[in-house]
Amino acid sequence: MESALSVLARDGVAGITHRAIGKAADVPLGSITYHFATLDDIVKLAFQTHVERLATRFEERLAACESQADLIDCIVLAITDDLAANPNELAVTYELYGDAVRRDDNKRITQAWMERAENALAQHFDRATARLLDVVIEGLMVHLSIAQQPISHDAVRALLTTAANAGTAVT
Repeated sequence: MESALSVLARDGVAGITHRAIGKAADVPLGSITYHFATLDDIVKLAFQTHVERLATRFEERLAACESQADLIDCIVLAITDDLAANPNELAVTYELYGDAVRRDDNKRITQAWMERAENALAQHFDRATARLLDVVIEGLMVHLSIAQQPISHDAVRALLTTAANAGTAVT
């Protein structure tokens, strides 16, 4: 799966082939085709692996937070140090989003991930605020991954604080 994720990050879903994964894993092509009947099977499992890794890391980061002020800092670190710090993970994430538009299996994987993120946030905020924060986090991820000027921790913190304070007004 690590090799499949590397190929996804480098070449996208369109570039996934048994041969590319075998080369990345340094295993014979027959080993890949023996264990995975179709490329769709590989892509689905790679995305499931990716989502499980990211969602678990996010849940653990938030579970370790104690006070409300500490919570915003924890979310800032989850964004800047966990999610945005790895360009390959970001690339796989965007491949998942794009593929989810076309494939129901991957749409379900994406929806489950969004639910887990929102549920982790809902342990600390009301449901509407949790949803708003999740949307802000997703938007920040896009901006952090393609911004020509880096977005500072303080700017991320300010946006999250604004969303957390405004969330109670969202219905």
